[in-house]
Order: sequence, then structure tokens, then C-alpha cells
Amino acid sequence: MGAPRRWRPGLVALGVAGAIACAGGVAWTVGNAGERQPVLSVVRPVAAGEVIEARDVGVVRLGVDDATQLVLAGHRDAVIGRRAVVPLVSGQLLAPGQLGDAAGFPPDGQALVVVGVEPGMLPAGLAQGQRIAVVPGAPPGGRETADAGAEAKVPDPVLGVVNAVGRPESASGKGAVTVLVDAGAVRRVAQMSDPRVAVLSTSVKAVS
Repeated sequence: MGAPRRWRPGLVALGVAGAIACAGGVAWTVGNAGERQPVLSVVRPVAAGEVIEARDVGVVRLGVDDATQLVLAGHRDAVIGRRAVVPLVSGQLLAPGQLGDAAGFPPDGQALVVVGVEPGMLPAGLAQGQRIAVVPGAPPGGRETADAGAEAKVPDPVLGVVNAVGRPESASGKGAVTVLVDAGAVRRVAQMSDPRVAVLSTSVKAVS
């Protein structure tokens, strides 16, 4: 197994950056020239594998270039009771490939990991589909340990995509962020002490 890749600010490797956004279909091209048709949209987040309920979908009228890639409003009854193959994000347009009998998520080679975050350390507005870096906090013993412990390697940041956010129920409780990461990075997340979450800019590019 090769050495882990190093995180470089401003130029990061993010192989899973589009796993939720693309699979969820949040970036459909909607044109103004196409005929306006009623199509289904997601109004409440639905996790992969969950049954889609009537309250989870709504109808919007849009001018689309290719309506065959979307679910028309007339098929709403057929959608209710099906399961989401991938996580569905509120506001996205519903596509036929996102419906099935079982979850097809996470993708091969990737995994979901839950990161416990200390109170006050969850970024404001953190939401499903955002690209983030899970970074290690201060090591046990504080800065003195970090300065003196060249031999105590601090885990590299882990890059991923937010799948779910659980806000703490009390001021002293921890928040929980479920993140889609490369399967090989799960152990690195588990080794982090006091992990923090940093939201990455949408302009960040992926490199090999």
C-alpha cells in the first residue's frame, strides 16, 4: 500500500467530491427554451434506502431540454413507496435512476463515517452535499505534545462529502457529521483526536 497523499491547501484531491451531488442529480441543466412541464422535485431530504413519502416530493414547472431525464408530475403516485437509491437533497429535481427497491449507496470503494464534533465547532449552515475536510484538532496534552512529538504523527486531513448533519441536543453535547469518504481513509478518521470540520470552497479542484 502506497504512502497516504498529503493535503495541499488550495489544491486538494477529492475523489468523492461529486458522489452525492452528481448521483443526487442536483445539477440538472434547465433551459428556458424548452416546453414548460410539471416535474417532481425533492422538498425534504431522503436518505439512501429510505422509502419516499408523499410529503417528500413536490411539483415544479420548468422549461427542460430533455424531460425524459426527469420524473414527470403525472408519475407521482408511482414514486411514492419506492426507495431512494442515493441520498436525495432538498431542492433537487427527481430523476428515474434515483428510484429503486434498495439503496445503491455508498458507491464501491467509498464508505460512510460518523465524525463526532465538539460543541461550537460545527460550521454554520453545514448541510448535506457540501465538500469538507475532516482535520485533526489539538493532540492529547495540547501544543506542547505537538511540538515535542515529531515521532507522534498527526493524521492527515480526510476529504469527503457531507451525507447528514446531526446538531447537538444540548450546549454540552457533541454534533455528528456523517461523511462519505474513500474507504481507505476510515481508519485515519478514527485515529483523529478532537476532529474538526472545514468546509471547502466550491472552486477547489481535484487532482490525482
